[in-house]
Amino acid sequence: MPVVVLPDIHLRPALVDKIVKHVGAVLFRHPSGSPWIIGGDSRRSVHAGNHDIDVILIGNSATEITGSDLASLIAGKKSVAALDSAAARFAEGDLLFFARERTRMRSQAPLFLTRALCWAIVDGTPLISDDQFTIKSIAGLRPDPAVLASRLTDAEISHVFGLRSIWEGVRTVGPGEWLDSEGDRAPIRTVWWRPPQPDRSVDELADDLREAVYGALRFRTAGHQEISADLSGGLDSTTLNFFLAELGIKPHTLFLASANVANNDHRWADRAASELGADHRSVPYSSVIPYLLDERTSTVDAMPEGPSIANAVLASIPMIEEIMGDTGTTLHLNGHAGDALFGTVSTMLWSLFHSREKRRYRRTWQFRVLNRYPLGQTIRMVTRNGSYLRDLRRIARHDFAGRDEGIAGHSRWIPLPMVHPALTDTARGHLRRLAAAAVEERHQLSDDRTVHQILSYLVAHGNAVRRMNQAATPGTGIAFDSPYLDRRVAEISLSLRIGERSHQRPAKPLLAAARPPGMSLDYFTRPDKGDYSAEVFAQHKAIKPMLRRLFADGSALEDLDLVSAECVLRLSDQFTTSGTTYTDLDNIVIAERWLRSVR
Repeated sequence: MPVVVLPDIHLRPALVDKIVKHVGAVLFRHPSGSPWIIGGDSRRSVHAGNHDIDVILIGNSATEITGSDLASLIAGKKSVAALDSAAARFAEGDLLFFARERTRMRSQAPLFLTRALCWAIVDGTPLISDDQFTIKSIAGLRPDPAVLASRLTDAEISHVFGLRSIWEGVRTVGPGEWLDSEGDRAPIRTVWWRPPQPDRSVDELADDLREAVYGALRFRTAGHQEISADLSGGLDSTTLNFFLAELGIKPHTLFLASANVANNDHRWADRAASELGADHRSVPYSSVIPYLLDERTSTVDAMPEGPSIANAVLASIPMIEEIMGDTGTTLHLNGHAGDALFGTVSTMLWSLFHSREKRRYRRTWQFRVLNRYPLGQTIRMVTRNGSYLRDLRRIARHDFAGRDEGIAGHSRWIPLPMVHPALTDTARGHLRRLAAAAVEERHQLSDDRTVHQILSYLVAHGNAVRRMNQAATPGTGIAFDSPYLDRRVAEISLSLRIGERSHQRPAKPLLAAARPPGMSLDYFTRPDKGDYSAEVFAQHKAIKPMLRRLFADGSALEDLDLVSAECVLRLSDQFTTSGTTYTDLDNIVIAERWLRSVR
């Protein structure tokens, strides 16, 4: 259930009644008697205070946390601004941290937004909530056409677009920020966390990472009798399951089998399941498609924050609930964010070239040759000296009609959104305006190009995990989480020097060095890598009849002048070797269904 946080001011009874109707009973009150936190009672809450401040934790992860734990961390603190360490300790997983000193409040969510906060001014009163749709319902807000336009592209991988609420008038909080509010003034986004410098080696970090993952798992699994987890055969989920085994936890594991006979992920997943003695369940990857076609998957009920790049992931939620329904599991873990934290990202080669690492030029050349990068594009990529703001300004004036830069664009702070030809000039204008607004906000995540890109991906994964929990069927009792989004795990991984991050022999060198004792290095030196392009084409083939029905006589997206229905239909019949083109069309279909459900 959502929560709403209110300032200590005189509130109109009608507004309080409306909030209670949408959210639930008053959980906590200000000393004046005015409501402070309103919400349902399905999540655990922990309270502590001293002479100057009161602190509240809300979330199911608070199972093992006591009021004494909270009290010890706030002892001697006189201001909510002095609670950075206490909030960092507890605002993790699904926990929200609220503190109050007189009329000033601190509202904080987990670092990478696996649960997130938003706010809006309603009847002159700032309302803070962990649920955008709740604010929308109370205030009677409509979808923001500019944000909806961005959701028809891959722009969400850049945090400047990914943080935007689908509901007009709702403002969100970014990673490493808390809301500072007092009285009836608008909340202020206040930065409490900055990423570490990437200046340490694998040898320095391996033991720390191992303990951090253990800590993240202990925190998340506390209070859960049965646990399930993805076991895809890839490094992130496989390592995660070996970590669970070291803690004495035997999860029920899930593998989605590709139709591509050359995909050997099943061999590695089967081997890991055998070594772990797991209750291993394998289903065809294509089994997600019926759920993707189900009308309920693309509704505002299942997607209260709107359509997104995580559409297919959200469609898998009811499938996981069905497959794991007989196990009694109450927590399903995945390896979200592992690729970004431990693997390669596109800006890595630029950072290596401009670092002070020994043999950096030779290694850049070797990387180019190994990956068959064109020489001219590679030179343009590593010699680019653009900035975060310059890349935003480029998007703010782009027509989105040019050819893809290819390798030459890999060093950009913010990639140009991939815009499908069916998007209208109006939709492209919306994208330009969002980029121009981001220039004014100047929310750069790091001064380091590669760290900034990794953090953008972590926010995208945090958004996905949060939306998975929103899409979960009420009453099933299964929560979703990724321990790789834990602050401790991320901080250690972000500290890795670019010279060691770029080696990738073995793959994901820091994770390989930190792997549990019972896990063989073979998993990190496998010569093959899973490919799921066959599923992309199968998904589009299944969705195409629905596409034709939806767009045969106009569309809701066309009514907003965001897409051309005629263009959607025409391009759906054209063959392309690019799975991305088909994925973009499928996402347009899901957005169309979502918008119709709102109306």
